[in-house]
Amino acid sequence: MKSLTKGQSRLLAIALLLLVVLVLLRVLLVPLWLSWSESSDRLDALNTRLAVYQRLQQGMTQDQQTLEQLHSSQPTSDWYLNEATPALAAATLQQQLHRQVAQSGGDVVSTQILTADGKDPIPTVTVQVRMRAELPELVDLLYSLESGRPVLVLDKLAILSNPRLVRRVVSERMRAQQVPSLDIRFEMTGFAHQEVAP
Repeated sequence: MKSLTKGQSRLLAIALLLLVVLVLLRVLLVPLWLSWSESSDRLDALNTRLAVYQRLQQGMTQDQQTLEQLHSSQPTSDWYLNEATPALAAATLQQQLHRQVAQSGGDVVSTQILTADGKDPIPTVTVQVRMRAELPELVDLLYSLESGRPVLVLDKLAILSNPRLVRRVVSERMRAQQVPSLDIRFEMTGFAHQEVAP
């Protein structure tokens, strides 16, 4: 092997030193720099999230104040049935239905109290209704039930045509009296303010 001159050996030593320094930089400093960069990005993301949570917390305080103002200006107690038992609540629903039907001009054929399954977050009382009425009377009744207080939800509404005539004897002569043309069935549900006892 040929020996290197003094200048060549110096250049080779400097090149080896630079190579060792570059390898050390690549092995030690670059991972540290990448870790620092990732930590900085994560810190920025956490600071952004913290700022969002702080804004939400400030907004929540304002929303709670607004909610309290709404509760004080519009109490919700009249939205619910105030009776203590399901039987009383169902009786109240039936009385309210009979009043509304009498005002609108229809005829209640039957009502039946349905048992609640107990899975609802707000306890409910449901009455199944069968009645007869004409279309304008039905529209008035449905509007008055769903827009009034307490809040009532009408479900499973079925409207059928009913063209039968009922004969009545009046003063020894037969006279036909028209039965309302619509046979209506639906379920009317009210909500209990507190847990109703079984």
